Order: sequence, then structure tokens, then C-alpha cells
Amino acid sequence: FEALKVFKAKHGHADVPRTYATNPKLGSWVNNQRSGYRYYKAGNKQTSMGMCEERIKNLESIGFKWGKEHVVSKAQSWVEMFEELKLFKTKHGHADVPQRCA
Repeated sequence: FEALKVFKAKHGHADVPRTYATNPKLGSWVNNQRSGYRYYKAGNKQTSMGMCEERIKNLESIGFKWGKEHVVSKAQSWVEMFEELKLFKTKHGHADVPQRCA
């Protein structure tokens, strides 16, 4: 949850892509929260991955979206990845990012 708050402070939203290269664990965690929420709302508490009203309230308090409205536009995603590329270039002196850059 703390990593999500940091992401929001940096990007202005809490819509972490499922395959977030900068922090793959955060992308996976966010996806699991959405899955848990769907199970919880459907009444299937056993597969809700610990989702509860308190977690829902905490996530919503930082602007977390549960459904398809969470999908970041391609333009916004492009801008974010371009910003990541600029940071990489500043750090490494080039923009030749390896395919498996962590």
C-alpha cells in the first residue's frame, strides 16, 4: 500500500499498469487487489485475497479505481514511459534500454 501511495504521488493517479516495468510486484499487487475486490463483492470471501471493507476504504481514499475506468490511456502511458526513458538516460548516459531492465 505504501508503494502505491508513492506511485500516486509521482504519477498523480493510482492506476498502476498490470505490467509495470519499474516495479513489477506493485503491478501484480494492484491486479490482485482488483481481483480480490471482485470476489469480495460477489460474496466469495474465500477467494477474495483478504479483501475487506477497511482495505477498500483505504484504497479508495487515495483514488484507487476498481473497474475498467482504471485503464490508463495509451497517450498517458506513453508519456509516463517516455519520462522513465529520460530518467534512464540521465542515469546511464544513453537510451539503449536492455529488454530485461530492472
